Amino acid sequence: MTKILYLIIYLTLTIVKGAPLYNCKKLNCSSMNTNCKVFGCSPMFGCFETSKCPQSNVDICHTNHCDENTGSCYQIADTCNDGNNNTIDSCGPYGCVNTPVNPPEPTQSCEQKCNDNNPCTVDFCDFRGDCYHYETRCSDYDACTLDTCGEKGCEYRPMNCDDNNPCTADFCSMLYGCYHEPIECSVKVPCRTDSQCNRNNFCETYSCDLSSNICDYYTRDCGGNPCINNECRTGTITN
Repeated sequence: MTKILYLIIYLTLTIVKGAPLYNCKKLNCSSMNTNCKVFGCSPMFGCFETSKCPQSNVDICHTNHCDENTGSCYQIADTCNDGNNNTIDSCGPYGCVNTPVNPPEPTQSCEQKCNDNNPCTVDFCDFRGDCYHYETRCSDYDACTLDTCGEKGCEYRPMNCDDNNPCTADFCSMLYGCYHEPIECSVKVPCRTDSQCNRNNFCETYSCDLSSNICDYYTRDCGGNPCINNECRTGTITN
């Protein structure tokens, strides 16, 4: 244990002082050279290997190789073969390109075979005769409709936004769907100034009627957009 501790201290001091960790003369790294590999030495890391035919010397469409007997470099072109008979394989400036071969038009019998008579799927027959059925996505991009698929295909039914609360006004926005604004049910707020009518509700404006000393409340104008949760909403339809 003591020897290991001394070794760690020695290596640490050696690195800090900048002294070499390896004696390159004693290592004689060049003695390991072959026809295709050249060995060098670093005082910090010791022997290291360098290929005589590095890949950096050729383009992306070729692989560099070295003849172990002669030390000569030669290149082998990348065939880019993806194993798919329905693609044309080639190599371009950015590497392999596998371009699909245009399949023949599906025959009528193939289309008939793949028809599952389901109005809620899109049926497809490929050039091998294999059938695929993709679910129909029904969307009219209106958050105020319920989008479903039934016996007749896509159906869009109006959404019922009534929350059965007599103290809310129920609305529907094409962008956000149903929302409900509170209605003050016969609550009269006394006032002498406009500021006394502030109920911290951004979706309403207010003023004090000095003739009755009762607050009047109005729906805030959001430029045609709904006011939901104390803010004017804008955006795009996402459903």
